[in-house]
Amino acid sequence: MPYLTTPSLFGGHAEEAFDVIIPSLPGFAFSSKPTRPGVGSKYVATLWAKLMDRLGYERYLVQGGDIRAGVSTWLAFMYPERVRGLHLNLFLEATSHPSLQIHHLLAKKSKLTLTS
Repeated sequence: MPYLTTPSLFGGHAEEAFDVIIPSLPGFAFSSKPTRPGVGSKYVATLWAKLMDRLGYERYLVQGGDIRAGVSTWLAFMYPERVRGLHLNLFLEATSHPSLQIHHLLAKKSKLTLTS
Protein backbone atom coordinates (compact mmCIF):
# COMPACT_ATOMS: atom_id res chain seq x y z
CA MET A 1 0.00 0.00 0.00
CA PRO A 2 2.76 2.53 0.77
CA TYR A 3 3.86 2.51 -2.87
CA LEU A 4 0.44 3.91 -3.78
CA THR A 5 -0.16 6.21 -0.83
CA THR A 6 3.36 7.62 -0.36
CA PRO A 7 5.36 7.13 -3.58
CA SER A 8 7.86 9.79 -2.49
CA LEU A 9 9.30 7.25 -0.03
CA PHE A 10 10.20 5.02 -2.98
CA GLY A 11 11.63 7.52 -5.46
CA GLY A 12 8.29 8.75 -6.81
CA HIS A 13 6.58 12.11 -6.47
CA ALA A 14 3.93 13.16 -3.95
CA GLU A 15 1.50 14.13 -6.76
CA GLU A 16 1.51 10.49 -7.92
CA ALA A 17 -0.09 9.33 -4.65
CA PHE A 18 -3.49 7.63 -4.46
CA ASP A 19 -6.08 7.60 -1.74
CA VAL A 20 -6.86 3.94 -1.12
CA ILE A 21 -10.40 3.11 0.00
CA ILE A 22 -10.99 -0.53 0.99
CA PRO A 23 -14.58 -1.06 2.12
CA SER A 24 -15.41 -4.37 3.72
CA LEU A 25 -18.12 -6.57 2.27
CA PRO A 26 -21.36 -7.11 4.21
CA GLY A 27 -20.83 -10.17 6.39
CA PHE A 28 -17.02 -10.07 6.13
CA ALA A 29 -14.22 -8.46 8.16
CA PHE A 30 -15.57 -5.44 10.05
CA SER A 31 -19.10 -5.53 8.63
CA SER A 32 -22.04 -7.24 10.23
CA LYS A 33 -24.01 -9.96 8.47
CA PRO A 34 -26.83 -8.65 6.22
CA THR A 35 -30.22 -8.85 7.91
CA ARG A 36 -32.19 -9.23 4.68
CA PRO A 37 -31.88 -11.25 1.47
CA GLY A 38 -30.62 -9.73 -1.77
CA VAL A 39 -27.35 -8.26 -0.55
CA GLY A 40 -25.31 -9.52 -3.50
CA SER A 41 -22.58 -8.05 -5.67
CA LYS A 42 -24.87 -5.71 -7.58
CA TYR A 43 -26.43 -4.27 -4.43
CA VAL A 44 -23.04 -3.87 -2.74
CA ALA A 45 -21.82 -1.98 -5.82
CA THR A 46 -24.58 0.60 -5.26
CA LEU A 47 -23.50 0.89 -1.60
CA TRP A 48 -19.89 1.46 -2.63
CA ALA A 49 -20.94 4.11 -5.18
CA LYS A 50 -22.82 5.92 -2.39
CA LEU A 51 -19.78 5.61 -0.14
CA MET A 52 -17.51 7.15 -2.76
CA ASP A 53 -20.03 10.00 -3.20
CA ARG A 54 -20.08 10.66 0.54
CA LEU A 55 -16.30 10.64 0.64
CA GLY A 56 -16.25 13.21 -2.17
CA TYR A 57 -14.84 11.11 -5.03
CA GLU A 58 -16.43 11.81 -8.41
CA ARG A 59 -14.14 9.48 -10.41
CA TYR A 60 -12.07 6.55 -9.25
CA LEU A 61 -10.37 3.26 -10.11
CA VAL A 62 -11.74 -0.07 -8.86
CA GLN A 63 -10.05 -3.41 -8.24
CA GLY A 64 -11.48 -6.73 -7.19
CA GLY A 65 -10.75 -10.39 -6.72
CA ASP A 66 -13.06 -13.19 -5.59
CA ILE A 67 -16.36 -11.65 -4.43
CA ARG A 68 -15.01 -8.13 -4.91
CA ALA A 69 -14.48 -8.90 -8.62
CA GLY A 70 -18.25 -9.12 -9.02
CA VAL A 71 -18.82 -5.96 -6.99
CA SER A 72 -16.16 -4.04 -8.93
CA THR A 73 -17.54 -5.24 -12.26
CA TRP A 74 -21.07 -4.13 -11.34
CA LEU A 75 -19.70 -0.80 -10.14
CA ALA A 76 -17.97 -0.21 -13.48
CA PHE A 77 -20.99 -1.41 -15.44
CA MET A 78 -23.56 0.69 -13.58
CA TYR A 79 -21.41 3.81 -13.17
CA PRO A 80 -19.12 3.99 -16.24
CA GLU A 81 -18.98 7.78 -16.07
CA ARG A 82 -17.37 7.51 -12.63
CA VAL A 83 -15.15 4.44 -12.89
CA ARG A 84 -11.95 5.39 -14.72
CA GLY A 85 -10.48 1.90 -14.68
CA LEU A 86 -11.30 -1.66 -13.64
CA HIS A 87 -8.73 -4.25 -12.56
CA LEU A 88 -9.81 -7.80 -11.79
CA ASN A 89 -7.79 -10.72 -10.49
CA LEU A 90 -10.43 -13.42 -10.78
CA PHE A 91 -10.11 -15.89 -13.61
CA LEU A 92 -13.10 -17.96 -14.71
CA GLU A 93 -12.98 -21.01 -16.92
CA ALA A 94 -16.61 -21.22 -18.00
CA THR A 95 -17.69 -18.62 -20.56
CA SER A 96 -21.32 -19.08 -19.51
CA HIS A 97 -20.63 -17.85 -15.97
CA PRO A 98 -22.77 -14.73 -15.26
CA SER A 99 -19.78 -12.70 -14.06
CA LEU A 100 -17.95 -13.29 -17.32
CA GLN A 101 -21.03 -12.26 -19.30
CA ILE A 102 -21.11 -9.01 -17.32
CA HIS A 103 -17.44 -8.43 -18.17
CA HIS A 104 -18.23 -8.78 -21.89
CA LEU A 105 -21.20 -6.42 -21.59
CA LEU A 106 -19.00 -3.94 -19.78
CA ALA A 107 -16.34 -4.14 -22.47
CA LYS A 108 -18.95 -3.64 -25.18
CA LYS A 109 -20.58 -0.73 -23.35
CA SER A 110 -17.35 1.09 -22.57
CA LYS A 111 -15.37 0.04 -25.66
CA LEU A 112 -12.71 -1.56 -23.49
CA THR A 113 -10.58 -4.49 -24.57
CA LEU A 114 -10.59 -7.59 -22.40
CA THR A 115 -7.22 -9.25 -21.98
CA SER A 116 -6.18 -12.34 -20.10
